[in-house]
Amino acid sequence: MSRRFDHVVFDLDGTLLNTLEDLALAGNHVCRANGWPEFSIDAYRFKVGNGVFKLIERIVPAELAGDAVVCERALEQFRTYYAQHKEDHTAPYCGVTDMLDGLLGCGLTLAVLTNKDHAAAAPLVERYFGEGRFAYVQGHVDPFPPKPDAGITKRLLEELGADPARTLYVGDSSVDVATGHNAGLPVVGVTWGFRGRTELAASGADWIIDHPEELLQLVK
Repeated sequence: MSRRFDHVVFDLDGTLLNTLEDLALAGNHVCRANGWPEFSIDAYRFKVGNGVFKLIERIVPAELAGDAVVCERALEQFRTYYAQHKEDHTAPYCGVTDMLDGLLGCGLTLAVLTNKDHAAAAPLVERYFGEGRFAYVQGHVDPFPPKPDAGITKRLLEELGADPARTLYVGDSSVDVATGHNAGLPVVGVTWGFRGRTELAASGADWIIDHPEELLQLVK
């Protein structure tokens, strides 16, 4: 069955940008500063994705998890370090920029919706993709709950004037699949990110692709 889409909305971390090492180093900076156990970079694949608040909860030792003062201090430490080091190792995934330009050439409107703090997300998108590729970039802001809550997604759709049935959401995790489906969007899962095919399939992604150029084939 052929489908036609007008908009494509992308997750950021693990979908457009490989940010894993910079996120892990920021997390381990917090652990080191507080004398807590550190984690491997690979372990952070399952700690990120639900926003910075949840990331902090996942690195704080269990015996301190309910301490609001400790968590708030750790959150500030993370944000300060990450603001200074968010571009140390980050880069677009191979083929992503060409894929974006191909979608634009097909007449689609592109946007970014991420759980990364908006203050960090917007500069990264501009740094690596310029000002013209995305019509709208939305990171986490108060008072909206993080993805997969539908509120922030519906706000973005309203800003774009987009019909959910004609809008694809593209991401690399179960959070992204739920994000799209909660707002009535079909979802494309990408296997080159942080989580992989098994999680995407189990979460009910409508399509799963292994290479950025496959998204062009799908929308065509």
